[in-house]
Amino acid sequence: MPCARAAQIPPFFINSVVALGGERPISVPGLPDHTEWQTAGTGFFYGYLVQNDPDPSKRRYEIYLVTAKHVVQGYIATTHGDIKVRINPKDSSTAIQEFSIPNNPKPDESSWFYDPDITIDIAITAINFDFLKGLGYEPNFFPNDSAVLEKQTLIESEVAAGDGVFVLGFPMNLTGAQRNYVIVRQGVIARIAEMLEGASKSFMVDSFVFPGNSGGPVVLRPEIFGIQGTKTHNNAALIGVVTDYRPYTDVAVSPQTNHARVLFEENSGLADVLPINYVEETIRAWRKSRGLPDPDTTSSLPNTDAKH
Repeated sequence: MPCARAAQIPPFFINSVVALGGERPISVPGLPDHTEWQTAGTGFFYGYLVQNDPDPSKRRYEIYLVTAKHVVQGYIATTHGDIKVRINPKDSSTAIQEFSIPNNPKPDESSWFYDPDITIDIAITAINFDFLKGLGYEPNFFPNDSAVLEKQTLIESEVAAGDGVFVLGFPMNLTGAQRNYVIVRQGVIARIAEMLEGASKSFMVDSFVFPGNSGGPVVLRPEIFGIQGTKTHNNAALIGVVTDYRPYTDVAVSPQTNHARVLFEENSGLADVLPINYVEETIRAWRKSRGLPDPDTTSSLPNTDAKH
């Protein structure tokens, strides 16, 4: 009798990921002009613990939508409109729904906030989760106290090159017509020691990413087995945000003049990922800009799986 395999990605991880973009005019020779949803990037909901409790169901979180800064800025620059968020409704027979994040908000509205370090490709916006659920959406989030590994925790957990990962997102407009259907690609951490030692702000994964993946979450893959003397990773955890792929370039040189004639650029299969520290840093900067006090989350609690 075959053994059943447990899911490697918790279902609430999948439900935390959303598509970002909007309707764009499409003109194809021989076909009537029409509009079509175009994916600008991927985002995910992130839970920032602001009130701790021994009972996980009583912990209180602020919820933020996280993506890459260039996704938001690029969409606004090309469309001059508000980027939209597609999110699944509770009823699977109901058509997918969306809402806008205003580019020029009214005083009582939230909008995009960027990491204070202009070199860091992170954007966040505060989300009223109760309001979304009241409208019939089915969102979830990554709680930062139980489903996230920051840089220091990565070191303590001995996460290293070769460890498996999943990249979640919506590449190449593959979002789905009726619902968001997240594309999950697997890969491995290609290089991380440079980031862990402070020599780089990002790390690399060996997994193909394409337009639409930017801003999506990278999840550490749980493993049952490990090399003797090393730690195993028993739980899936959010460890980073996709920002870009590393291109491979090659130059065609004229044999007659020895001058470069054509530049070829390909996807190398390596992608840059920012650790979750920068998401936390951006949230703290946003809260400070609004005069919000630091949350009291100092009680000693076991790292239990959150249920949402």
